[in-house]
Amino acid sequence: MPLTPAIDCAAVVPEVASARRRFSSRVLLDALFLGTLADALLHEGPGLGLLVWMAAFAVVLRHLVRQRGARLTREQVGWLAAAVFFAGSFAWRDSSGLRFYNFLAMLAALALLGATLSHASPMRSILGQRVRDVARALGRVAKDAASSVVILALGDAELGDIPPAWRTGRIRAAMSASLIALPLLVVFGILFSAADPMFGALFALPKMNLGEVGSHLAIAGFFTWVVGGWLRGAVVDDSAPSSRVSRAVVTLGTLDVTIILGGLVALFALFVGVQIGWLFGGERLVRSTTGLGYAQYARHGFFELVWVSLLVLPVLLGTRASLGHGDAAAERRHRLLAVPLIGLVGGVMASALGRMGLYVHYYGLSTDRLFASVFMGWLAVVFAWLGLTVLRGRSRDFAAGMTVTGFLTIAMLNFANPDALVARVNIARARLAPTLSDSVPPIDYSYLASSLDGDAVDYVIRALVAAPVLPATSRTRALEVRARCDAVKTLFTRWQENVPVEFAHQDLDWRLWNAAAWRARRAVRSQEKALRGVTCWDAGGEAAFGSREWRRPVPGEQWYVMPRQP
Repeated sequence: MPLTPAIDCAAVVPEVASARRRFSSRVLLDALFLGTLADALLHEGPGLGLLVWMAAFAVVLRHLVRQRGARLTREQVGWLAAAVFFAGSFAWRDSSGLRFYNFLAMLAALALLGATLSHASPMRSILGQRVRDVARALGRVAKDAASSVVILALGDAELGDIPPAWRTGRIRAAMSASLIALPLLVVFGILFSAADPMFGALFALPKMNLGEVGSHLAIAGFFTWVVGGWLRGAVVDDSAPSSRVSRAVVTLGTLDVTIILGGLVALFALFVGVQIGWLFGGERLVRSTTGLGYAQYARHGFFELVWVSLLVLPVLLGTRASLGHGDAAAERRHRLLAVPLIGLVGGVMASALGRMGLYVHYYGLSTDRLFASVFMGWLAVVFAWLGLTVLRGRSRDFAAGMTVTGFLTIAMLNFANPDALVARVNIARARLAPTLSDSVPPIDYSYLASSLDGDAVDYVIRALVAAPVLPATSRTRALEVRARCDAVKTLFTRWQENVPVEFAHQDLDWRLWNAAAWRARRAVRSQEKALRGVTCWDAGGEAAFGSREWRRPVPGEQWYVMPRQP
């Protein structure tokens, strides 16, 4: 009978430790590479450079996962693709508000990717996970990104260990002597340089901007630190996942649930009843009750109602998680009160959207109002999913649905082009109802030209080169003409490369390239003649923008333009 060859465990263990040390050193070098690349691509700001960096990150991560002897699952590929997509949106959409949400989505995708990759995390997929488990896994990823690079460098890669050859013999003696000689050489070198300028010129350091150097070091160091910690948690840490079962800090019973949720149901029911009153009572009831007109009433409370709708979600999840294990009576009472509370939240959302409709009718649409409305729509989906999962005993299906619908909502916002949508709505609103107010222009040209970004420029130009909305006999005509003229000036200042020097480098630096901003600059250049034909207003009446020279009025002086000097 053949004998199985004996395995020398004492030889295997050092070999495994050596392989792990080499792999950790490679991860640290890759983190240093990505940090240096981030400084090269992102020092001036996000744009096409962010997409290139994220693509490099994806290639490095895939290679490291393969070196670890594993492969990315379909879900992990999906999270990585989501991070690349939202990074690419910085080179696609030019909307400051949307960039914030894209940045959050990119970070969330990377956090979920890290959580499902880590051996130390029990979560290989967000499917079938409770909200508290997903939150704990994301917290672990954040902790790794914040501090694990130290463990990677000094523990895993063992960079802090002094090689045995350096501890004894000639190398140790040479290092000790160098530590003594170096300060002496520096002191005498400084004295000789002060005594003889020609000698000092031999050791003169090149002039450099210390602030610029510091900023490069800070960006490269920050990305190296964060990426190294993230990679350590994702592909290096092989500790066993925690088996600790999470327990609620407070345990609620049937009476507790009745008081907490019952009080909320009563309060929400009272509020929804009041909303039904103003909905059917109209402006007369609102004015007699509050002293406010419809427009003023609509302007109050929308964002507060958004917060109300948002805060109900953690209350329902928290009370559900705090129920005693196996307490069937408390679970029934929670379900009995949660269902009407969700219905009343729907009434609160309907009231908020009704206010938003009035708000837009009287004041126009803005990106903040649009994002808040979309967020409330996503919350409505989340509450419906809560009723279909948590309240029916399927708590482990809720987190995945909430997460995926959140990512899809932000992705659809990118495809919807929010800034262009806001511009179209405001322009169409003014064409349909141009005389809502005698004190402001029918279109807020200042907001369109100065607050919206490159995605909206095409629509803003169309509105400016078209005829004014108001007829020449209108009392507000002068306000509209002046606002249009100001908007033309703003467009030239923001998007003409030969006017604003601070923006000129954006077309020259490929790292900052953005498709929407590029289209905006091209549109302003191609429509320059038409824009210079937009009329302005002064004491002599209306005249084309192109024949005027701008000057800011001094305090107390009326706005006007001066004829261009020959």
